[in-house]
Amino acid sequence: MNRTMSSHRPDCRRLIGILFAGLAAVLLGMACGVRTERAADLVLTNAAVYTADAQETRATAVAVRGGTIVYVGSAAGAAVQVGPVTRILDMGGRLVLPGFIDSHAHPVSAAGALFGVNLQGAGSIEAYQKAVAAFAGTHPGAPAIRGAGWSNTLFPKTGPDRALLDAMVGDIPVVLSSEDGHSVWVNSIALERAGITEKTPAPPGGVIERDPRTGRPLGTLRENAASLVRGLIPGFTQRELEQGLEAYQAMALGLGITTAHDASIEAGGDEPAAYRALEKTGRLKMRFRASLYVDPAQGPEQVRVLVAERARNKGPLFQTNTAKIFIDGVIEGVTAYLKEPYAHRPGFRGRPLWKPDALKTMCAALAGQGFQLHFHAIGDAAAAQALDAVDFAETSSGRRDQRPLLTHLQLVAPDDILRFKYLGAVALPQPYWFIKDDYYYNLQVPYLGKERADREYPMASFFAAGVPTASSSDFPVTVPPNPLEGIRAGVTRLKPGVDDPREILWPEERATLEQMIASFTRWGAYANFLESVTGSIETGKSADLIVLDRNLFEIPVADVARARVLLTLFQGRTVYRDPSFRQP
Repeated sequence: MNRTMSSHRPDCRRLIGILFAGLAAVLLGMACGVRTERAADLVLTNAAVYTADAQETRATAVAVRGGTIVYVGSAAGAAVQVGPVTRILDMGGRLVLPGFIDSHAHPVSAAGALFGVNLQGAGSIEAYQKAVAAFAGTHPGAPAIRGAGWSNTLFPKTGPDRALLDAMVGDIPVVLSSEDGHSVWVNSIALERAGITEKTPAPPGGVIERDPRTGRPLGTLRENAASLVRGLIPGFTQRELEQGLEAYQAMALGLGITTAHDASIEAGGDEPAAYRALEKTGRLKMRFRASLYVDPAQGPEQVRVLVAERARNKGPLFQTNTAKIFIDGVIEGVTAYLKEPYAHRPGFRGRPLWKPDALKTMCAALAGQGFQLHFHAIGDAAAAQALDAVDFAETSSGRRDQRPLLTHLQLVAPDDILRFKYLGAVALPQPYWFIKDDYYYNLQVPYLGKERADREYPMASFFAAGVPTASSSDFPVTVPPNPLEGIRAGVTRLKPGVDDPREILWPEERATLEQMIASFTRWGAYANFLESVTGSIETGKSADLIVLDRNLFEIPVADVARARVLLTLFQGRTVYRDPSFRQP
């Protein structure tokens, strides 16, 4: 699967020839006297351009005018676009790709790292405790402490215990979300103020982890049970959300991401308002699409609220045309909905968050109002239920080309992969997770059994079936959400630095480098109804371009994630430049 260079030594004569040809072409264009109003603003020449179009076209130059690509081809052809004010960048043979698209992330969650306890990557229970204690020490008088990022792999199946937090903070509520966002860890005073006791029933679709002997709540609340303590923690203000989004944007642009889909935001709240404020004041430097959360506790009457929110978000950079529906939870919380029982809980398959008829009715109502549907589906039974709802909605609404999105897809039955194609559904996997890591060994194998754990996260099968497949990070579950790491993992299905073939997760599902690039570019645009705007380097499309420090097609695939983005252009404007990249 690896693509290696035959030699790492530069061919000086070839390099001089390329440079001379590019210079000659530029001089030719200038001599031809291209009219200023028709001249390109920018020409990238002497480049290895991989367009990521359907034909996987290669080129050596790109010309941009008014933020739009006006030419893709040879240096000589680009020279015709050169005028007196054209800026010319010699790429020195570097790889130019379309800007990456992260089709399922949570950018608004970046506020948590700025204004809450950030446990991401802390790596131990002791580190979590120290982080909480340090935050409490620097925020005296805070009415409560919020945070996120703890890992289920460090705790027993019942999750973290409240006593661990009580030892750090006992006088105000502490509510910490897990890194997957499907559980919260709370201290005793949080349980007390929320009125959660051994007699408190779990809400539908929720789990209160309890002492098996006494029924006493242990301190972990999963899925809908987290709503029981939501009122204890003040939400982020609009200003805090704006600052978080700006921090996310700076990070994303440095990784070459020029479009992202925020996978779940609340209608009518500060989250969409923060996006609108950034767009109105010119602070959005990339393109965002977002899904509006659909509450399973409410009926179709909530659709009118979503319609009203959608109407407020019609800017070119921020729109909310999609509705997000959670079908199930996660394997590690024993809340994913499976076709066969969990290995460690015989007879229990998890429970869906929606009754089938209610889900179908909701999806038909949303589709009838023109919403794209976006489903969270971890278990194979959840994926099947989502596809059933898609089938019903398409039949009921009479609409085609709805491009329903199904994300995560940890387990999917082979027959259901074929249904994706039939129903026009789009797969949104997170290839970063296609590895045997601590989740695999400590949670997935014990909870699913090895045979089922070894058949997690299909990818090549989606491509083989002709299913549009758009990769994503689920940030902040994946930090940093580097698409190059996603591409590497999608091709190798190995942990970074591991080359033991026995550690490959489901070898038959390895994708090609070209497929993985397409999943972060062309298919990402398709998933967001943006294929006429971005996703490939073609004339007439937005000049969303990135320059890498090495050619991915000429290095071992294991080294792909070591490549660096040197330059990011969005709509033809430089929005990120690596300090090492020197150009006039």
